[in-house]
Amino acid sequence: MTTHWIRERIRESEESQTHNSFRSCDDFLGLAPQLNARAPQLLAEVAAAIGPVDDSAGVEALRTLAAQRGPGFDADMVLTMACAILLSQRPDLSTWHMVRQVAYHSWPVEQWLGEAMSAHRRVSAEAGEAYVTLAVLLFEALESGELEAMSERRNQDRKNAREHWRENRSLEDIWWGLRGSDFMNFEEEMRVFGVLSEIDPAVFQRLLGNSQDPLLVDAALLSAGVGAFTPRFAMWEACASAAPDAFAEDGSWNGSVLLPLLLLRARDELLEPGRQIPRFNANQAEVASLTSEVDALVQAVVDVLAQRTDAPGVFARWSTWLMRQQLRQRNQDPVDIRSSDYVDKALVVRLGRAVLDRGLVPAPPADAAPWEAWCYQCVLSMLANESIGEPPPFAAFADQWQLTPEDWHQQKGRDLLARASTRLPSDEIPGLFANLLVFPLASRAGFAAGWLRLWNSAHYLREVLEFGSFDADEKVYSDRSDASSLLLLLGCMGLGCFDQAASRLGKDDQVEAGELVSLHRILTSAAMEISQLDDTLHRDRWQTILQHLALRRIYGDERVAGTSRAAVFAPGDETLIQAYMQYFQADPGELIAFLHASMSNRFDAAMLRDELQGAAIDLRACVANLQRLHDLNDRRYPLRADALQAIAPLMPTVHRPVQPVLAIMPGRSGPSHF
Repeated sequence: MTTHWIRERIRESEESQTHNSFRSCDDFLGLAPQLNARAPQLLAEVAAAIGPVDDSAGVEALRTLAAQRGPGFDADMVLTMACAILLSQRPDLSTWHMVRQVAYHSWPVEQWLGEAMSAHRRVSAEAGEAYVTLAVLLFEALESGELEAMSERRNQDRKNAREHWRENRSLEDIWWGLRGSDFMNFEEEMRVFGVLSEIDPAVFQRLLGNSQDPLLVDAALLSAGVGAFTPRFAMWEACASAAPDAFAEDGSWNGSVLLPLLLLRARDELLEPGRQIPRFNANQAEVASLTSEVDALVQAVVDVLAQRTDAPGVFARWSTWLMRQQLRQRNQDPVDIRSSDYVDKALVVRLGRAVLDRGLVPAPPADAAPWEAWCYQCVLSMLANESIGEPPPFAAFADQWQLTPEDWHQQKGRDLLARASTRLPSDEIPGLFANLLVFPLASRAGFAAGWLRLWNSAHYLREVLEFGSFDADEKVYSDRSDASSLLLLLGCMGLGCFDQAASRLGKDDQVEAGELVSLHRILTSAAMEISQLDDTLHRDRWQTILQHLALRRIYGDERVAGTSRAAVFAPGDETLIQAYMQYFQADPGELIAFLHASMSNRFDAAMLRDELQGAAIDLRACVANLQRLHDLNDRRYPLRADALQAIAPLMPTVHRPVQPVLAIMPGRSGPSHF
């Protein structure tokens, strides 16, 4: 069964939407016998008359000649066919300049020339050979800069794009789709490249494979049906199979641009169908059908790439980029075809499985950008989570966090920031980035001690957060902000580690409830330490981490877990639920947000009321305080009606204990070793 892109199938099944004035290859094939029968010399006469044309008047003179010598024929079709014949007779740059001038001043010639050339080469083998010669000549002239566009604006655009490429020559530029460049800068010659891909695919592929100009190669690919308006899977497959190796065994890139561009276009085609389905109120049968079709196409792409000799290198570098795209998404949903995460994860997992037997590259090569290191770490973790290979070693990752005051502004510190910059925590806590980075640690015993060592090794970052570094100069704020972001990432990793280990409790003998309790205490202590060090930078994020820890404390309590799952905490274990409640009480909005989240998770209301009573908290008074604060500053102290409604079952009068005992949260003076 022939494989097609989904857009390709849709295009084939639809009725022609072309304008009535457009002429196809079949139209020109039908014109040829009529001319031979009624005006056999017409095309030769018009072709002989074609010369330099400076304006539309020159084109009108050629049309008039065609109309006078061939009455009853479409003058524009005759002129276009004459141009195609002239190019087959004299496939050189001077002839191309003349034909291009005619096309510049004639919309029909501009739009129909490629169709006329396709028709002419079908009836004349010599014409096909001439067009191959012409296409190669044009490609080489464009690549060398010898052939300029008729528009000065396009010439300037070409120059700017090429200068940018020469200065930034990188895979990342290609992965981003050569931003700032426009394939239409080569529009005049693209129709000839399209004809070349039909006549001699081998020459076409060799021409592109030898080129180091991604702008020109991309335009030629689009002209041949690799992406854009007329995507064809067969053409993509042929080019991807024949493209020269782009990556060495260690994943280093040799500079070949063809394969990276083909990978870019394949991803575009796989993503496009999901964008056509509405996010809400979609037909679920249509979503399921499309998911099945995209799955088949992902596998087809993987099958093509897996046959290449450089497949492990392809995986190492492309999967890193695909992971970066997943990390950039704010609303990740890897099981929904309407999310780009679905395609990106499917490509990573399936290609990783396909090349596993040939050996996975252990780490990005020396020519990789700094951000690739941790993205590839995430790739290997994702594969291991899918039972593909082993988790990456954690020790080397942990070593990167051991900074001295001298390291921070030197290469080691700057590299740490660059690696983390891919996805420093924002609204998502803990987030995919933190979960994948900590996966190797969370998947083995000793995870609590391991995370604590990681936290302690980053002690200098806490000094920078509190005081700034000694050599920060005037950039004290950005210096402290960088340290704060890295510490927040560590906090998110700790939370992710707890979640992953807790999910294995009762299923994996390596996970013990006691170690989870210890990690929970350590994380709470770390979050409190940061809150005491600084109450400005990322304060809201650390408060969110504390909220998450408090919710996990309730969720893991044996009174909530019951017999349906393994419990982490006994009611009296550190840290007490009451301690969190007392801490959040300092900001009534935080307490109400915590209780709202607890009720949204359907925690037992009676238990929560008991905890509130044990913490000596008057919930009605807290709500009243929040109302007063809201009246003073509604932006700083929002008051949500749905939150008040949700916590209504907790509102009955709370009787304070006769001798309330203050529950203490682990703070800065809390445990620093395990």
